[in-house]
Amino acid sequence: MRPLIAALPFAALIACSGNKPADITAASRNPTVSQQELGRSFSMKIGESITVGELRLTFRAVEGDSRCPTDVVCVWAGDGEIALKIEQAGKAAVAALHTTLEPKKTEWDGYTIALVGLTPDRKSNTAISTADYRAEIVVTR
Repeated sequence: MRPLIAALPFAALIACSGNKPADITAASRNPTVSQQELGRSFSMKIGESITVGELRLTFRAVEGDSRCPTDVVCVWAGDGEIALKIEQAGKAAVAALHTTLEPKKTEWDGYTIALVGLTPDRKSNTAISTADYRAEIVVTR
């Protein structure tokens, strides 16, 4: 019984380790760009582009996902990191936004772009497909 109890923290640590990055190149690309409102959160899938005000945002990738699986008890909540391309009037940059760590938001020419959440939630024995990831974003001015 003691070896089983000793193995539990190790199993929890392995379950809380991150998934491989999910990249736009692996996702199906969506050529349509939808318009979203300032101040209202919206969901984006990898490869999708959305305009908000004068900005064009593209969810490029999930760079890391060490969020604690919902079916495991972890020492900390973990973190999800996304790459979000921001474009406006010929200028462009890629921001790294996080679910738990900083930065959770970035500033761009008077706009604040924040990562509100990353779905789906992780499960210990199930990998998340690139096509299933959604980033919840809100843009304010």
